[in-house]
Amino acid sequence: MKKKMKKYIKLFSVLTMATAVTSCSDDFLKENPTTFASPSTLLVSEQGAEIYLTGSYGSLQRTIAPGGSPDMSIYWGTLGTDEVVVPNWGGERKLVYLQQVTPSTTSINTLWVNLYEALNRTNSVVDRIGAMTEDQIDTDVKNKFIAEAKFLRTTINFALVSAWENVPLIKNEVISVDDLNVSQATTEEVYEYMIADLKAAIPLLPEEQGGGRATAGAAKALLGRIYLQMTGFPLNQTDKFALAENILKEVMDSGTYDLLPTYGDVFKLDFEQSKEIIFSVGFDGPTLNEGGLLSTFYGPNGSVNQGGGWGTCFINHGLADAYEDDDARFLNNVARHNANNFTPEEGATDPASWTVGKNTWRGWKWHAAKPNSYPNDTPFDYIYLRYADVLLMYAEALNGQNKLTQNDLDNTVNRLRSRARLEATAVAPMVLGSQEDNSIALLDERRKELCLEGWRRNDLLRFGKYEEAISGITQGGPNAGDPITEFQDYEIRWPIPELQLQTNENLVQNPGY
Repeated sequence: MKKKMKKYIKLFSVLTMATAVTSCSDDFLKENPTTFASPSTLLVSEQGAEIYLTGSYGSLQRTIAPGGSPDMSIYWGTLGTDEVVVPNWGGERKLVYLQQVTPSTTSINTLWVNLYEALNRTNSVVDRIGAMTEDQIDTDVKNKFIAEAKFLRTTINFALVSAWENVPLIKNEVISVDDLNVSQATTEEVYEYMIADLKAAIPLLPEEQGGGRATAGAAKALLGRIYLQMTGFPLNQTDKFALAENILKEVMDSGTYDLLPTYGDVFKLDFEQSKEIIFSVGFDGPTLNEGGLLSTFYGPNGSVNQGGGWGTCFINHGLADAYEDDDARFLNNVARHNANNFTPEEGATDPASWTVGKNTWRGWKWHAAKPNSYPNDTPFDYIYLRYADVLLMYAEALNGQNKLTQNDLDNTVNRLRSRARLEATAVAPMVLGSQEDNSIALLDERRKELCLEGWRRNDLLRFGKYEEAISGITQGGPNAGDPITEFQDYEIRWPIPELQLQTNENLVQNPGY
């Protein structure tokens, strides 16, 4: 049976000392809240500890995943890159796209606060469950719960250090996140802390797909991603390529994960916990107060009730042009049709439906049915880690050491290209070239395979191609402008929010702002 973390318990902030108490079921985190109790009342049994942990999973819905506004996947990972363009009516999303973020940008402050609240909630899980006694909870279960929380804590710290670089490193629960007077850690200190958390978690987590819970494979895949990120800006620690290779190979050799035969199936509701999914953040909906923005934010043209119209962005011409016409990823990820008139199947395969002008093509990776009642409340899970990404990261790790072979490419990149091939002449296999040529091809492959999944900005920074990528955004239509006319080198990272500088005198603004 498919296991999914679809419906999360709504935990109030641990700062208010209130949390939801529910009955647990075999289908993890699908319970409905019933009563409320303080953590001291809740954390007296394994059942209570699991409910407390559930709140930490739930905190990812509106911070890491596209479940609210703002979130890291859309605001950091996609809007400020070459995957989409934003129209003049895009609100503060337009500021991110145009590289006009300032210390007073409201959404940046909101995201900072939400991430630190999520971090505090997760620290509370580690601290409070860690303090439970053997008569309250089995030691092995306790250690597993703490390991899961350390994985979740790493996702939050990774978001913080990716976007701001110079951030406070908070290792334990605090009474209030509103008046922290702590200094920033170095970027390397945050990375080393994340590595230590994941290394501690891996032996305590199960080797299984997980159904939405953290597993050994998820922790290893995230560790591989972190090692790779350390090879590029701002740390440039190229010795981490070998560490990434080794840990990603463990994921590949585990036998737990594999590619689905059909690319589009990866993003369907029926395959949300397939063998390709390593870790995802669960959503449910509509009208359950558990929905996200996938399929509406990246939805095709059309009214809200028929599968589109909500997304305040359009597909970047460069992304669309990167695909061959018969690439299954192009047909799945880019909507050239109006959802009022065509089903998802027709929109992907019937040229007669491709009547929308190129300037207003939409992202369409998660296909809403026609008609639907999703408006900003879609049930699609956010994929944080999947096996296709592991294959691409592994090839990148080998290339970084100049040891990539054609056989390696055939077992990684070319498996993805083969899956994307609809016609015999389309999507040719990647052929081994120079280290630099391979690097360019791998970055391009990541864009085509993983677009709109929230990793493009991290990829561009790591490969040293961020300014080059945004300088190529020149297209007409409802485009707010060309961000390269605004970009300054210091904007490669976000500013520390002004409100945080006012409340924490120990914070220092990032250079340039």
